[in-house]
Amino acid sequence: MSINPIGVAVPFFFLLLGVEILVARRRGRVLHRLNDSIADLTCGMGDQLIGVFTKAIPLAIYAMVEMHFGVLTLSPESPWVWVVGMVLVDHQYYWYHRFSHRVNLGWATHVVHHQSEEYNLAVALRQPWFSQAYSWLFYLPLAVVGFPVFVWATAFALNLLYQFWIHTRLIGRLGPFEWLFNTPSHHRVHHGINDQYLDRNYAGILIVWDRLYGTFEPEEQEVLYGTRRPLRSWNPFWANVEPWVYLAKLSGGSESLADRVYAWIAPPEWLPGRGVAQSEKGAFMERRGYDRALGSALHGYVFLHLVPVGLLMTWMLTYDTSLSVSVLATGSLIIVWTAVGWAGMFEGRPWALPVEIVRHIGLAAVLRMLSPEVGPFVFGASLVFLAGSLLWLLGRRQAVGVN
Repeated sequence: MSINPIGVAVPFFFLLLGVEILVARRRGRVLHRLNDSIADLTCGMGDQLIGVFTKAIPLAIYAMVEMHFGVLTLSPESPWVWVVGMVLVDHQYYWYHRFSHRVNLGWATHVVHHQSEEYNLAVALRQPWFSQAYSWLFYLPLAVVGFPVFVWATAFALNLLYQFWIHTRLIGRLGPFEWLFNTPSHHRVHHGINDQYLDRNYAGILIVWDRLYGTFEPEEQEVLYGTRRPLRSWNPFWANVEPWVYLAKLSGGSESLADRVYAWIAPPEWLPGRGVAQSEKGAFMERRGYDRALGSALHGYVFLHLVPVGLLMTWMLTYDTSLSVSVLATGSLIIVWTAVGWAGMFEGRPWALPVEIVRHIGLAAVLRMLSPEVGPFVFGASLVFLAGSLLWLLGRRQAVGVN
């Protein structure tokens, strides 16, 4: 049975999230909000679930390019192939990342990672759903050189894994280490919407690329996080779709054909008829701070259901190559449906309660189909949990904030 290492890593991500929350509280700081962190996590879950179905495509294309156009024959057994491969992958990540900030087609996807107005380890997991459609293109030059697909895929995964720990406000400056490597301080700047921090510090692992290409900025003033056009929603589906809706409206609302086409490849601050025009600071500051008070009942409800959802996600990612498409599709639908329902409760949407009712009924139906595999005890205990959860929710609608 094949095991996906990303699935194995998921519990450690959650563990480190818990450590960050505890350390912050010991220091008298609050770095997480439940609604914001759940939105981050569910965006990341969606990204990984899409990858389960699509990751073979870029791997196959890369392998084909390497096979037919690779100039060199490089062995993955050579340490130098790995060292040089890691450096080149990091270099290409810099340009992929810079493209994703400076071209609307890229920003419409990548902006999801920047939508949170917090900065913590949960934000590291807030990944866009559609970036896999184009990110691999930036690494095809490595295939032409002759780097094996296994080297590229592993180096790419390690590059993203490195970036997890730099999404925190708990770690300050790190001295000489910051001359060469990307750090929490450097990456806080990257997530800033302060005038001096916009579009700076694109590095993945090595900050030297920013120093070399003129995009480096040290952390000086306090960082304001988020985007200059705030999302104002906790819905992971809307978080990934809204930027494309905005871009389509921007293009469709342009008077000239040239502007309609250019809107898709323009920098994010571009406006039709006005050219490049940065957002007024006062305007976007007024739209910041989106939040809604959540009672302890809703906190407890979501935390209770987060455990089985997290376990389902871990199981699916760990054994993705061994599970049938129908099982993966059903599990993915359950997780996304759950995420949208939670977002509806966080936002006080009138459709949140019906969505949760349908989710409970749907889970019961899935369990019924799986009862021969899971056994009578798990089946019975799960049904009791679902029935109790639904009855509690219906009885505590006002306390939870849904009607």
